[in-house]
Amino acid sequence: MVLLKNSLQLMCMFIAVSIFFNDLVKEQVIEIVLNSVLMAYIPFLALCFQQANYMFSAFSGVFENPNTMGFSMIGLMIVVLMRLYKVAMQMLHGQQQVNYIWSFILYMTVYIFTLYVILLSNARTSLLTVSIATVVVLFCIVKSMNKTFLPLLKLILLFVGAGLVVVIVMIKLDIMQEAVQSILSKMEKKSTNITDGRLEIWHYVIEHFRFWGHGVESLWSIGVAHAHNTFVNIVQETGLMALISYCLFLLAIVKGYRHMNKQAIVFMGLVMVAALGVSTFEILYFNMLHILVFVVSGTIYNKGKITITSE
Repeated sequence: MVLLKNSLQLMCMFIAVSIFFNDLVKEQVIEIVLNSVLMAYIPFLALCFQQANYMFSAFSGVFENPNTMGFSMIGLMIVVLMRLYKVAMQMLHGQQQVNYIWSFILYMTVYIFTLYVILLSNARTSLLTVSIATVVVLFCIVKSMNKTFLPLLKLILLFVGAGLVVVIVMIKLDIMQEAVQSILSKMEKKSTNITDGRLEIWHYVIEHFRFWGHGVESLWSIGVAHAHNTFVNIVQETGLMALISYCLFLLAIVKGYRHMNKQAIVFMGLVMVAALGVSTFEILYFNMLHILVFVVSGTIYNKGKITITSE
C-alpha cells in the first residue's frame, strides 16, 4: 500500500511537470532541465562515493544493487551527451572557438567519469544504452553537416581528438583499467547475454497472463522484485490496458517531433532511445530518466500553443 501511495504521488508530480513546466519557462525548458539534472547529480555522486557500497565486487553507491547504480547514471549521461551535441555544433559553426573547446573538454571529462561509474557498477544494460545514445548523438552531428567540407573536416578532427582522449584515459589510468576488467570479468562469469535469467521471468509472466494484472510486486511470488522489462512488468502488475496506454503515451511523444526544433528533437530522441533501451532489460520507474520522459511529453501536450523555440 505504501509503494502504491508513492507511485500515485510520483504520477501526480510527473503530470504536473509535463503539463505546466513548459508553460512556465517556455523556450528555456531544455536549458533549465539540463542544468537542473547536472546540479542534482553533484550531491548524489558525492553521497554515492561516501557510502561506497559494493555487492558482488561491483560498485553500488547508495544502493543495494549495482545495476541500480549504473541505471541511475543514464539520466546524467543523456544530459552530458546533449551538452556535447550543443557544444560540438557551436564549435563546428560558431565563432568563439576557444570558449567552446573548454566547454567540450569539461563535458568530455564528465562523460568519461560517468562511463567510469557505469563500468564500475558492472551494469551491462546501462553500458549498452549509453553506447547506443552516443551513436545517436554522433549521427545527429554528422547529419547536420550537409556534406560541407570545412565543418566536416572540423568534425573529423574533433572525433579523432575525443577518441584519442578516451583511449588514453582507458589505457593510462589504473582506475579505468580496473573498472573495465571488472565488467569484463562479470561477462565471463555470467556471459555477455543480457537476457541471461530474464527469459525465464518473461516466460512466467506470459504463462500467467491476466487481463487486469496481478498487482504491485506480484513477482515476489517467484522470488524477484520485477520483470527486468518495463513493458512486461506493466502487463504483470497492471494488465494489458495499462500497457496499451503506456505505449500510446510514448508514441505520442515521438510523433510530437513535428512541433520541435532540431535541438529539441535531438533531446527527445536521446531520452526516448535511452528509455526504450533501459526498458528492454530493466524497469524505468522511479528514475531521473523517467522524469525526463515526462518533461519531454510536456513540450508537445498542446500542439496549437506550444512549440519549443530554443536553439
